[in-house]
Amino acid sequence: MKRTILVVLLLCATAFAQDNPLSKPVWEIGPWFGGGTGLGHASEFKFINAGVRFGRVLTHEIGDGRMRGTFEWAADIMPVYEIRQAQFYSTGPTKWIYGFAANPVVLKWNWTGGKKVVPYFAAEGGLLFSSDDVPAVKTSSFNFLPGGAFGLYFLRNSTGAVDASVHITHISNASLSGRNPGINATMQFRVGYTWFK
Repeated sequence: MKRTILVVLLLCATAFAQDNPLSKPVWEIGPWFGGGTGLGHASEFKFINAGVRFGRVLTHEIGDGRMRGTFEWAADIMPVYEIRQAQFYSTGPTKWIYGFAANPVVLKWNWTGGKKVVPYFAAEGGLLFSSDDVPAVKTSSFNFLPGGAFGLYFLRNSTGAVDASVHITHISNASLSGRNPGINATMQFRVGYTWFK
């Protein structure tokens, strides 16, 4: 009986002492889907998107205590980036516009002090190609997507995690066309699953 209890205690200790996969250089890949809305004057805009994130943790843990963490580069490929454009901005009724987007620059800081939950902050930059002008007629079907994100990895084990995040994104053609009204801010929520290797 004592041996059984000892074995159970050792297994439990091992489970709780499991390494945080984000505490050292590791690759990550995972699908996600999301959606959201414009903020303020742009609140009539709605978004639905889906994509895949590829990333690489570049450092071992930096610092100590609860604020220690790792620096990561990642990229998002978004083959689905639907935009519901309000009637005010279009020549006809409210419509959905198809887009393809990519964020080749996602710079993340992962706070690795926790065993089961890993918060992160990211600065993002990308491109949006759409089937129609966004956000208004005679602007551009090509826009930039600068923004930031805050998210949480809910670690399931050393090889996988559920990822939930909120993204604040600006949509603008950077005055490459004659008009650049832009969408000052959007708030979009994402959920996905990440595998670590």
